[in-house]
This record gives sequence, structure tokens and C-alpha cells, in this order.
Amino acid sequence: MTRKPSLTLLLGVTILTMIGCSNNNQNTSETENMETTVRSVQKQEVNTRTFVDSAGREVIVPTKIKKIAPSGPLAQLVLYTSSPDLLVGLATPFSTEAKEFIDKKYQNLPNFGQFYGKNASLNMEALSAAEPDVIIDIGEAKKTVKEDMDKLQDQINIPTIFIEANLKNMPETYKKIGDLLGETKETEKLSKYCQKVLKQADSVRSSLKESDQKRIYYASGNAGLNTNAEGSFHAQVIDEIGAKNAATGVDIVSKGGGTLISMEQLVQWQPDYILAETKDVYELIKTDESWQELTAVKEGKVYQVPTAPYNVLGSPPSVNRIMGIQWLGQLVYPEQYKLDIEETLKEFYSLFYHVEPTSEQVKTILTNAQ
Repeated sequence: MTRKPSLTLLLGVTILTMIGCSNNNQNTSETENMETTVRSVQKQEVNTRTFVDSAGREVIVPTKIKKIAPSGPLAQLVLYTSSPDLLVGLATPFSTEAKEFIDKKYQNLPNFGQFYGKNASLNMEALSAAEPDVIIDIGEAKKTVKEDMDKLQDQINIPTIFIEANLKNMPETYKKIGDLLGETKETEKLSKYCQKVLKQADSVRSSLKESDQKRIYYASGNAGLNTNAEGSFHAQVIDEIGAKNAATGVDIVSKGGGTLISMEQLVQWQPDYILAETKDVYELIKTDESWQELTAVKEGKVYQVPTAPYNVLGSPPSVNRIMGIQWLGQLVYPEQYKLDIEETLKEFYSLFYHVEPTSEQVKTILTNAQ
């Protein structure tokens, strides 16, 4: 005779079954959560990579960088030359003089302000709205650069990269940018161009005897008595072409208008060439009586520095100085450089500024400069 299971037994089996199912569901849920987390981490690892910047910092950046923001005017200029379509904003608006050579779509980018320095004016709201993948700082490597970059990155919570740039290492600067952005076709062209110009300058400089080295004074400020003295980061073009900076034995002031000197000092120096920062300074030097004691003025060796879209001697002290080497080298040592400066300027503007200047524009840029 078969016995029917009791109600108590059936209830017990049911409860045990429910407990087992509950445990299984909990285990399954925990497993699924763990798998989701693993997949998320793996996906994050696939979509990011570690980039070592010029300060030796290891920074986690997206594998594919689509949006960049500059930290200041020097970085803005270099990034505009290499990757303008990735810019999501500007550190400083383009000047009126520069706008003639800059596409309007870039002129209309939002202005973030610059991150540090005397003109620091960061607009965090505009920066956040643009959502850049990375902030890129480019320039001279200061002693505190590592700490500065770490502090900046913590402040804005966006990967922040430092790439060193000075006149001598511009080829390496562009290579580093190419490595960061994962796009080397354009940066390689710019790197090679810089390398070619620097190589020629090295060759000319090494071939010059000391007696061949011309002394150059750079006249800036309203009265032309501010200058970038010998040894200044902003005066490297003069050294690079093999000339001598006439402003010697004075304190180096890299900020503002440079070092203020007296007319008496300038008369003692008696430079072979005088370079005027602006048209107003050029006209002052040519007409003011106090400047007529200078041999360079008497011999007509006063020239106006080309400044559109950027001053070729270093305002800002960025890749614009590569054009400055060629302009000043051809001006002072024409037999050694042997350049058609108008054609050279057209080539440089096309490659770096993405614009084809007309012959009339070229003549305007080189007004009083040849």
C-alpha cells in the first residue's frame, strides 16, 4: 500500500526548494554583477591608454582623442598648426591682424581663457561644456612643471598633458603631439619642415667667423627701448641664425615688454641691425632725432618685424619663430641662406597656418621687412 506524503513534508520540501532557488538567484545576480564590472573595466582599458608626457608623468588618456583644448596662447598656436579640427576652444581670441589668415570657423570657437600666468582667466563653465578629452600645455619646461600639471589636472578633472617646446626641439614637439593624438601624417610633415630649417641654421651658424656675426637690437615698447636681452627665451631666433644680441650685460626680463634700457646704452652697443616690433616703432626710429646717432639708422638697416598672423620673432615664442629664422637669416646673411623669402613665406603659411596668402598679402606682411 502506497502512503501519501504528509502536508508537513510537502511544506518542508517547498520551503527548501524556495531557499535553494533564492540562493541560486542571489549567486547568479552576484556573478552577473561581477561579470558586468569586469567587462566595464576591460572596456575602459580598451578605450584608454597611458601616455608619458614631457614631464615624465603617466597620464591616462582616451585611445582615440577627438577633442582637445589648449592651456595658453603658445599651446594654441602649435595645436592650431597640427590639428585645428580637434580644437574645441581657444585660450585667447585671435588678434585682428591674425583673423585675416584664420578660417572663421576657428575664430568662432569658445574662449576658455588661459590656465596660469599673469593673464590667467580660466572659464571653467565654458571648458566643461566643451568636454575636451585632454588639455594640452606646450612650452618651456619650468622647474615646477610636474607639480603644476598635477595640480591643474586635479583642479579640472580632465587629463592634462605637458609637451615641451622650445626653438631647438620643435621637430620633437610635433612628433610628441602625433604620438598623443594617434595621427602622425600631419605632424610628421611639420616636424620635417622644422628640422630642415634648424639644420640650415646650424650649418650657417657653424660656418660664420666671429667677425661675421652681426649685432642685432630688437626694439619693442612704445619708445623702442624695451628689448629681449641676450639669453632670453624670447630672443632665441637671433642666436639661432648666428648673430649676436646687442643687448648684453643687462638683466633678462622674460615677462611683459622685456628689459628696459636707455638710449645711452643703445648708443654704446651700436648694433649693426635694428628690428622694430611695430610700424609705430619703425617710424619713430626712422624719424626721431635721438635715434640718428646709431650707425644702423644712418645706414638704413632698420627693419619692421613681420607680425601677421604672429610676430615671427616670438610673440608668442612658438613655431612662428621657425619662419623668423628664415626671414632674419635671409635678411642678415643672404649669401648663406639664399632664400626667396616671399616664396618661403607662402610655403610656411600654407603648411602651418592652412592658408594660401595672395601675392598682395605677402607684400603687406613684408612691408619694411626686406
